Amino acid sequence: MNPSVIFRELWQSWRASLRRPGFVLLAGLTLALGLGLSVAMFAQVNTLVLAPLPYPQARQLVVIGPADGAGHFSELPARWYPMLRDVSALQSTGYSVSWGTEVNVATAGAPVMVNALSVSQHYLSTLSVRMALGRNFTAAETSLHGPRVVILTYGFWQSHYAHRHDVLGRTLMIDGGPATIVGVLPARFRMPEPFALMLPAALETAQRLNSNLVVLGRLKPGVSLSNASAQIDARLQSWLPAHGESLARHPHASATPLSSNMVAGYAEILVFILRCNLALLALAGVNIANLMLQRAVAHGHSQAIRAALGASSLRTVLPIVADAILVGALGTALGLAIAALCLRWANANVMRPEWFGFITHVSIQPLAVVYCAIASVLVMFLAAGVGLWRARNPHAVRELVTGGRGGQTVASGRLSRALVILQATLATFLLIYSFLFAWSEILINRAPLGFSYDHVLTATIHPPRSQYPDTSALQALGQRVLDRLRAQPGIVAAGIMNGSPLASAVTLKFQRGAAPPFAAQYQLVTPDAFQTLQIPLLAGRGFNAGDRAGAEPVAIVNASFQKKYFTTGALDHRLDLILHHVGLPTQRLRIVGEVGDVHVWGPGSPPPPIVYVPMAQVPDGLMDVLRQYGNLHILARTSGAPSNYLGELKGMLGQVAPGLALLHLRPFAERVNEVFGPNRMLTLIFGFIAFVALALSSLGLFAVVSTSATARTRECGVRAALGASPARLFWAVLRIGLIQAGTGIVAGLLLGWGVTTLLGGVQVNAVSVGVDTILASPTVLSSLVALLLGAAVLACLAPALRAARTPPVAALSND
Repeated sequence: MNPSVIFRELWQSWRASLRRPGFVLLAGLTLALGLGLSVAMFAQVNTLVLAPLPYPQARQLVVIGPADGAGHFSELPARWYPMLRDVSALQSTGYSVSWGTEVNVATAGAPVMVNALSVSQHYLSTLSVRMALGRNFTAAETSLHGPRVVILTYGFWQSHYAHRHDVLGRTLMIDGGPATIVGVLPARFRMPEPFALMLPAALETAQRLNSNLVVLGRLKPGVSLSNASAQIDARLQSWLPAHGESLARHPHASATPLSSNMVAGYAEILVFILRCNLALLALAGVNIANLMLQRAVAHGHSQAIRAALGASSLRTVLPIVADAILVGALGTALGLAIAALCLRWANANVMRPEWFGFITHVSIQPLAVVYCAIASVLVMFLAAGVGLWRARNPHAVRELVTGGRGGQTVASGRLSRALVILQATLATFLLIYSFLFAWSEILINRAPLGFSYDHVLTATIHPPRSQYPDTSALQALGQRVLDRLRAQPGIVAAGIMNGSPLASAVTLKFQRGAAPPFAAQYQLVTPDAFQTLQIPLLAGRGFNAGDRAGAEPVAIVNASFQKKYFTTGALDHRLDLILHHVGLPTQRLRIVGEVGDVHVWGPGSPPPPIVYVPMAQVPDGLMDVLRQYGNLHILARTSGAPSNYLGELKGMLGQVAPGLALLHLRPFAERVNEVFGPNRMLTLIFGFIAFVALALSSLGLFAVVSTSATARTRECGVRAALGASPARLFWAVLRIGLIQAGTGIVAGLLLGWGVTTLLGGVQVNAVSVGVDTILASPTVLSSLVALLLGAAVLACLAPALRAARTPPVAALSND
């Protein structure tokens, strides 16, 4: 056929569609919803998971650590680091001391607390980082008692120095002491944990404090990952006995790709959300296919007349092609706009430094645009194929006999019903996961944490070692803070702990008599900390002013500790705290009390065994170790709303310790929301996906039932003339939709059960639920089914009411 004829035919079809744009707008918006959500999620996955690391030859970068934690930045004890020097597979290695610690930085206004990462001389060179300004640390600066210098992150340089290039050589006051700025990291520097400053680390200090190191290595060219892991493990197995350590007590070592470690915390859930969005896109595609099928049925009579008048097969199907092109173009444009809006929302609410480190912004990349175009073409190709099949169906000539009143053929009717069932199946599957996250949210809100955080105010301070060198200095500072707090009107109780009671822990080794050593959480507290959090005292006594330095060391254990390590009560038993790994003698503690359990890792995980000790009795050397893993958390119980006391607490601390910054000054309820924030965010995301899926499925069901009801107008008129009641006609149409929806619901439940059986349930914040949880709960299951059936009834309501109101004369008017 002449191309000009084809173009003219397409142009006429477009003009006709735009004069009555209902179908194009409906199908285009359907496609846009499916495309927009999946494109936004693809952009996030591409940026956070698939994009290569911003380091040269990034595939050669590995993380070296114990094999039992491989893939999640497993840490090596500092005393093991020297064994890596003789591993021939490694071109270079570098380390950071865990993930950093908070420091106080003096600014033009009040001091601020920021996270600082202490690294070795070869840390940046192993990554092959090219500095934005300045240089790396020198060997002298990373040695014991070396010069105090600092490297700024790009964000800190931007926010505090406004990109000034004369920043090198300036002095920054860190923890009360001056440090010279020697460099600025590049803007694209990336690590999973955010920090603001980089400080030099001395291996001798890390070994003295028995610190854990995050060790990075660069493989030599041509060395495989398995070969490197074998060499590292063999070296460790020979090195440990030579240095007096037992092989039985330590795991094997391995090397894992840095890239997989970087995304281990979120890759799985992001990819799962992308898959759900692809299922939503498939649902949109099925919906459009059904709309195209109904469009072909509606135009069947006119197409049959054109065919009878001699129009070629190509000209009879060109209107379908024209509709597909128009819907595809509109859906793609609207889809990119929806994706941009979704990413704008995600950048404001989801892209948090504590979740994604240095990546806080995601945009639509060219690859995402290509993905959108390809997905649009594929969806419209398949949808148009359904319409073309109906348009070229040999039974279409039946339209000439029936005058356009025949409706769908048997084959197209079956296909239409199958598409509706598939839509209901996908919608049910997506709604299941929305319910799973919502149910886990309910479990979190219902389950007790073991302490009361209502009317509790919390803040964090980091007293520097240079100003508070030992336990007595910290104890004196804490006592001054607590005395001033208790003097404030409205403060009911106040206490200090070395870590937050929620999602924070320090684990040490203990021993009871001749039994093997065991690990338990170690928490230092001031006497009123239990009263402040309303942790109940179950037996014995609490701490008091007599539990001071020089007195008999005492401890309080929680109920889980007592149940796990004592067959009877734990009171007055002795417990040895093993401290030889930090160069201190064993400290013998007498258990004087037992308190209730605290669900440190959330209500879905069992409460861990915890040993509480008075702050005043912590050995100085152990206090140095504890400073690495946590700050001092100030807790105050108020008689009124905690937010009313924020200013007073901030001003009071500024008077007691003017050089200390105050971090996370807020009601403790905000800390709880922060810990459980990922679960609530996932609940919101899956809830929106499920809402869109339910809307699209209902739209498809409406289109099919409406077309069916229109085709049965004559039948309904005849039945009405023969005495059928409106209720009976209403039910006849409604039953069609409910049967298809019900079949899809059952199939969706089976699909969801199969997926969670193979892949496991949803687990966030240690709360794990699967489809079996929903099936086992009559309330949740009935709510899910009622929501789906309710949507199906609403979708069928208008066509069913129209059928019920069909007058008998309709049978005559159709003849």
